[in-house]
Amino acid sequence: MSVAQVRFPRWLVFAVICAFASFVTPGCQSSGREAGHDSAAQQVAAAESAGHSPVDRATHSAAAPTAVPTSPAQRTHEGITLSGPPISTDSFMSHVVVLASDAYEGRATATRGGDLAAEYIAGQFAAIGLLPGGENGTYFQEFEVALGSELTDETRFTVTGVDATPVRGADFVPFAFSSNDAFDAEVVFVGYGCVNPEKEYNDYRDIDVTGKVVLMLRREPPGWGEGGQPSSKATFQTKVYEAKDRGAAAVLIVNQRTDGGGEDRLARFGGLGGGGAYGLPAFHVTRKLADTLLTTANLPSLDDVQTRLDERGDYSSAALGGIRIAGQAGIMTRKGTTRNVIGLLPARGADTGEYLVIGAHYDHLGIVRAGSRSPRGSRGADESQLEIHNGADDNASGTSGIIELAKAMSELPMLRRSVVFMGFSGEEMGLLGSKHYVDHPTVPIEKVAAMINLDMIGRLKDDVTRIPVYGAKTAPELDAIVSTVGKAEGFGDEGHAGSMSRSDHAPFDRKGIPNLFFFTGTHPDYHMPTDDVEKVNADGAVRILHMIYDIAVQIANAPARPTYAKITPPPRSERRDSPHDEPPAEARSERDAEQAPVMGSARMGVMPNYEESTQPGMLLDDVSEGGPAATAGLKGGDRITKIGTRTVNNVNDYMAALRDAKPGDTVDVIVKRGSEELTIPVKLGGRSGGS
Repeated sequence: MSVAQVRFPRWLVFAVICAFASFVTPGCQSSGREAGHDSAAQQVAAAESAGHSPVDRATHSAAAPTAVPTSPAQRTHEGITLSGPPISTDSFMSHVVVLASDAYEGRATATRGGDLAAEYIAGQFAAIGLLPGGENGTYFQEFEVALGSELTDETRFTVTGVDATPVRGADFVPFAFSSNDAFDAEVVFVGYGCVNPEKEYNDYRDIDVTGKVVLMLRREPPGWGEGGQPSSKATFQTKVYEAKDRGAAAVLIVNQRTDGGGEDRLARFGGLGGGGAYGLPAFHVTRKLADTLLTTANLPSLDDVQTRLDERGDYSSAALGGIRIAGQAGIMTRKGTTRNVIGLLPARGADTGEYLVIGAHYDHLGIVRAGSRSPRGSRGADESQLEIHNGADDNASGTSGIIELAKAMSELPMLRRSVVFMGFSGEEMGLLGSKHYVDHPTVPIEKVAAMINLDMIGRLKDDVTRIPVYGAKTAPELDAIVSTVGKAEGFGDEGHAGSMSRSDHAPFDRKGIPNLFFFTGTHPDYHMPTDDVEKVNADGAVRILHMIYDIAVQIANAPARPTYAKITPPPRSERRDSPHDEPPAEARSERDAEQAPVMGSARMGVMPNYEESTQPGMLLDDVSEGGPAATAGLKGGDRITKIGTRTVNNVNDYMAALRDAKPGDTVDVIVKRGSEELTIPVKLGGRSGGS
């Protein structure tokens, strides 16, 4: 093989560029994907048994002082001496500039840009001298993710009783929330497919739709919504579940006639309501096709029917005699592979055999429709609508922070606990990387003493004297450390913030691991293409990193590990703000409101798992302490299969099952717990009780 034919992993190229003047020790040189590899814990043991640490470049021997030393380069703040070395704003920003560049295409999970980011982080870890902490001698831990749905050649839609041969894309298209079940049934028209007791309106009043294909108008009669927004009756979720609850075989939705007589457009596949399967075949059909179905059955035209419904509220539901439709959506789940990036800094000296995890997610939204605020925001969008979302604050800032912390902590002559530095992937899709890690850890999960999470640390306001450190109450020892260090760093007493369940520390918390979450707050650029490098407050981020460094060193060198204490996240109404909070209702477009999930006023207090699964039921990540589900006896790991008479296979089914329930109602919840099936009565709570 010629030299020209040799291909080097990109992370190795990054490492060479970043450390051309450094000596990378033998323990850090084997990271090819093909190489064999011991677990991260075995790597630590091997390094210690050899009598050296791979990051102690000067002597290759582990120092073992009897007291926790300060770093050679001390810092001061308002006359107080601090322990950590100064972290350079230039060095911090050099990583942000790379990770948030257009070349990385927004770092979406399982994309070219996401892979480039993973390789950059691995290269930095190698240059610092961290041991590979992933699989097969690499810095990577691979896992599979569901990236969405796509149509296949199996799509079918045939009509009998009508002189028409519908064509996919021209006359119909499956919705992304469609199930893949085949159907062959008679057709009935059900007006808007709405039920609204307050308006004394019911499109299903005098018609049996059991086993039928239901054809309905999109949205709802005029005047039902408030503030320019449609009501919950207009959402795809509500309309499909109304039909499903009545035993329909499939749903066809047709656009309303617009006042301006606009073009009758079919949605691009995935462009409307792509939030997960609703358990019923569902198709978008053209007005022309719907009108042909109605008039062939000797019913009024679609225009006439809509006029009667909108102007007089006439009941218009009727069977389309002699017409049948057979079909199948032909949807396939598209899978991809992504990677957590893991580097290991072994303990030196009096090793406790325990670990501190310091992590940040490196993924972002990628190239999506501006304003979608979603990693799936490219679904159904025209190319002209797509923009790179660079995510400088979210979360190039946190990722750059863990690189700088790794560099600073690698200079410590003593560590009683090994430190695992980790870049998580898939956070924007539902904490996928951190969930995968705690279920498939590279070090014994019971040996993880604490976890520190950095998510959006780049927008500290210059006049801020306090920052919330979420999770400080998950261990009394952490509370004390955070309070002391916060005061020393000029941030005041920071040991009193609550918990937060919407970032990568949460899966560690569910394993009973004390955790801290650093986050400088949301802003108008959150999940927008304007979250760019020039808006990052580098000085503020470095202040926070100095604080995290001092906290991390104390945790890593404490005589005993922190003692976990379970705390309950505050109700959303009481939170300052949170990453991943939805935009306010008034900021949503009619299109977004139409796709919004609908949930009633009752709550069980559960945290669903949002990953796609072939198993029946909805898996629970956890239950809220003191909430209705926990009080009744439900646990994290349970799989809800039924609520009352409604089958539950995903979070959409769950929300539909509770849609009409009221706080104080008791419902029978059937769960699978291991090999057992249990029926557990749950008295529902109100909105403050969680999901």
